[in-house]
Formats: sequence, structure tokens, C-alpha cells
Amino acid sequence: MSYLIACWKSGLPYAISASTDCFTLVPLDSDSAVCKVFSHPYRSGAQKILNWIKENDDELNGEDFSIQDCARFQK
Repeated sequence: MSYLIACWKSGLPYAISASTDCFTLVPLDSDSAVCKVFSHPYRSGAQKILNWIKENDDELNGEDFSIQDCARFQK
């Protein structure tokens, strides 16, 4: 099981994607989008990344993130 860091905006799910220099939000509107976001095989690992984002990313730290099972968003 893999976990991702997700939030909802206007009723639509978004997840964190990691690039070389920043984290971004990606809408989870397809199975291919779910495959492109950051996922972690352990819930504790995803929680560590989420804690880092809350402490260090001024752009994303205001979002209401939660750790979610990836399967929840696959169709």
C-alpha cells in the first residue's frame, strides 16, 4: 500500500508532486495523475514529508493536508 499527501479544493482532490526544487499541487482527476504524484510506501514516511512541508514551504503550509491511501483515488 502506498500513501500520498492530499487536500481538497472546491470539492476536488489534489496531491503533492515533488520536483527537483519544490513541491506542487496536482489535481487528481485521472489515474495517470495519481501515478505522477509523490507517494510513499510507509505512512510514517509520508508524515515526515508532510511535517517538512508544514515547517518549510510557505506556499503550501496553509493547505489542510492529510495522508491518504493511494487506492482511494484510483478508478
